[in-house]
Amino acid sequence: MKKWYNFLSTINLILIYSFGISTIKSFGLRNTNESLLIYFIKEKSKTSNEIISEEDYMKSLMFKEIYSTFNIGSPKQNIKFYYEMNEIASSISQEFYFPKRSTTLKLIENKKNSNISQELFIFDENKKLDDFIFYLKGKFDSNKQKNFNSLGLGYIKNDSKFSFISNVHKKGYIHKKVFSFLFGDDAFSDNRAYDGQILIGSYPHDISPYFNELDLNFISLKDEEKWIIEFDSVKYNDQELKDKSAKLDVNLNIMIGPEQFRKKLISSLFYEFIENGKYQEHSFISDKDGQTYLFYTFDNNIRLKNIPNLSFFSKALNETFKINIATLFRKYKEKYYFNVLFSKTPKNIWVFGQQFFNTYNFVFDLDEGKIGYYKIIIKYSGMFITILCIILSAALFGFCYLRAYLQVSKEKNQNQNQNRQMYYPIRKEYMNQQKEVNKEIKNEKDDKPKKD
Repeated sequence: MKKWYNFLSTINLILIYSFGISTIKSFGLRNTNESLLIYFIKEKSKTSNEIISEEDYMKSLMFKEIYSTFNIGSPKQNIKFYYEMNEIASSISQEFYFPKRSTTLKLIENKKNSNISQELFIFDENKKLDDFIFYLKGKFDSNKQKNFNSLGLGYIKNDSKFSFISNVHKKGYIHKKVFSFLFGDDAFSDNRAYDGQILIGSYPHDISPYFNELDLNFISLKDEEKWIIEFDSVKYNDQELKDKSAKLDVNLNIMIGPEQFRKKLISSLFYEFIENGKYQEHSFISDKDGQTYLFYTFDNNIRLKNIPNLSFFSKALNETFKINIATLFRKYKEKYYFNVLFSKTPKNIWVFGQQFFNTYNFVFDLDEGKIGYYKIIIKYSGMFITILCIILSAALFGFCYLRAYLQVSKEKNQNQNQNRQMYYPIRKEYMNQQKEVNKEIKNEKDDKPKKD
């Protein structure tokens, strides 16, 4: 029965439009409204055989953004949109979109660096947003950095005309204003052309039997727009840290740490390498946000000893999130790079990226302003239990057989010992005494009178 259930659920997740959208309908599930399942791809890193500087390498490593492609306007223009979790408004750059070609573009308000505009946003032939509101930006921003197209997924308490998910909800295409990113084995459909999916409008447990609602815990947001978790305790090597806020950013490929953590590392884990001259501090300016970040590299021959642990505890989410410090070192061109960045302007917040999303399952609720987390619980399948029972039965049988074999061997040895005792030589004194007795008996028989 379960195989048929999973088969129907899989068949239901059909890709209708390239890099586009599929519709999930109910097959005996609790939700009877539609949801959107949009496939996404991770931006491929630019590979080069040329030797690049440490700064350029870390700059290229910082972000591995995910995107989907949609048609915009009439006539259609197919463009890539990146998902921005911590921005409410969406944006389109004139680097990739040509306003003069569209007959459906409407200018709503003039701004200094961008215009608030309205356009036709097409999911597929049956699903369209006639009033998609966004910022129309130039090719470059004020710092001569490229502008990109984005879909804002930030949280705002009251519905905003800029909120992409709110507009989709008003259109009736989704049941709830929630979304979640599905990576790897958690994806609802195994399609190697894509790196995952974003589910909009339903909780994962409404769709897939592999997500359990009973394992879902929530934590409320303190501020609007940003998806930030306020942890109850953050420990580095069992020492409490004061910075307990962590922002989630699905596009970040590494981590960003607060200033206190940087100082702790320099005085502990990095101290020996600093003393031995095997450590270097670098900095670069991010192409995306224009901020300056610090990072650290180490010689190829370093050896990590007594690697500390890093943990984040949330009572509301009922989980201690652990990060293995050893996994934060990456080797490239005969050097080790520590994959945690630090803002040159001291910050007191953590930023978690794709490594966190790949390990833990989250869902983001715009209706109630909260983050949900499916607690990781080791569950055993029926096949696993069957195999385990077979193994235990075999082990029990083997134990009983061995015990019986040892018992039989013991009894056999005892019998052999008894048989050996029957043939032991009699002591000489006993033999001599018995000869004397036999001699007396013979003499008595010889003294008796014989019959005629």
